[in-house]
Amino acid sequence: MKPIVIDASAAAAWIMPDEVSDAALRLYADATEPNEVFHAPALWVWETGNILVMGQARGRIDGTQVEQAQALLAAANITFDPVPSLHRRAQIGRMAQAHGLTFYDASYLELVLRLNGQLASLDKKLVAAARACGIVCLSF
Repeated sequence: MKPIVIDASAAAAWIMPDEVSDAALRLYADATEPNEVFHAPALWVWETGNILVMGQARGRIDGTQVEQAQALLAAANITFDPVPSLHRRAQIGRMAQAHGLTFYDASYLELVLRLNGQLASLDKKLVAAARACGIVCLSF
């Protein structure tokens, strides 16, 4: 099976009560299997943390749920890609420009292309860019 790169929007469906779905829970079950490893750029940690902070500020989740969500995220088997080299940063920048993505989202695209993997994302623009590059995107 091809490696799975997961972005923060897909993880939000694990941790935000108003975004949870059966498909997202199945993906989380896969991510917590001992033999499964998902991949993400290191910025995923900050993005998911921000989702929780902003969710609490907007009343979508309370403090206890934030702590539970952090533990839930930590239980997923995710390998974080190191900070990109100058060469990879240039590639990410070119991908961002070519596909109209943020540098953040293009970092997921670069990683999934480099790993020849699949993308788990709910971000429509990122999914469209990945599909344009021939990447299989998990639908949920």
